[in-house]
Amino acid sequence: MRRDLPTRPSLDHLKKQAKDLLDGQQRGDEEALSRIREAVPAFARMSDEELARAPFALHDAQSAIAREYGHKSWNDLREEVAARIASQPPSEELMKALLNLPFPEAVSTALKENWSRRPEAAGVAKGPLPGVLPLIAMRNALFTPGAFAPIHVSRASSIAAVLAALARKPATLALFSQRAEETENVDAEALHPVGCEAFVYVSVPDGERAWVILEGVRWIELVSLEAGPSGAQVARVRAVHIEPGDAAEADTLAEALRARARPLASALPGGQRIVAMLDELEAGPLADLIIANLPVPVAEKARYASEPRLAERLRIATALTEALAATAAAPR
Repeated sequence: MRRDLPTRPSLDHLKKQAKDLLDGQQRGDEEALSRIREAVPAFARMSDEELARAPFALHDAQSAIAREYGHKSWNDLREEVAARIASQPPSEELMKALLNLPFPEAVSTALKENWSRRPEAAGVAKGPLPGVLPLIAMRNALFTPGAFAPIHVSRASSIAAVLAALARKPATLALFSQRAEETENVDAEALHPVGCEAFVYVSVPDGERAWVILEGVRWIELVSLEAGPSGAQVARVRAVHIEPGDAAEADTLAEALRARARPLASALPGGQRIVAMLDELEAGPLADLIIANLPVPVAEKARYASEPRLAERLRIATALTEALAATAAAPR
């Protein structure tokens, strides 16, 4: 039985289909047995009785579902689902829920128009890191690699940094979080030491201010600050290396983090999109995504960003997620 994926596929829905097929095999359901024979060559010559008694696990059911959708394996199907999800811009409701920041229609339009340009940021991440980047000091947020979002800038030095970035190829700048939100004249000591190189898609004027659509490219460490052109500050930066550690430990910690983050993501408008992303991402990007969207103090996010060991980063993200979930579940 050949099927076509919907425009907005859900990995959770496909997992349920596989569990239902497994249940049907265990019950000896004729339709389920017929589908398995048709989809999986290893079972093609079995009778109903033989197939109902044959060893048949969840991974076999997932393989059958993948083949019904025209893919050789469950992993291929997962990758196709992830690609389709990534190709579609998130809903305005989801963006506003994640950012907790109202923005005008022009910004919503810019987000949708620039979503298809995301391969440009992915290309920048594969290239060399510039030693010097225009600087935006963020008062009350921390930007992470992979984050695609608008920020609102008002300081003259920040607007000058955006213009300087747009004049560069590639159009990137440095985002570092302030230790104290109220600081106006920023020096190196006023900033957390690890920030993010970000690709600038577009700037949307807002009177004397501007909305800027950005995507995080990679983690960077601050070396020093200098005066730049036209009132901008520039940051001398170097790359941050995350120690991968033991792969099996990282996989275990990542799965525990996914399990704790899924209920929070599901509660968001259009949250199944975030759940699908959680299921697809590897350990490092998974933790970055969760940290980016947790409503926790910047200092906590900065502690995560400054941790060089992947396992510890996963533990920090898990602890913050658990604390948020406990707060949400507490009686009011």
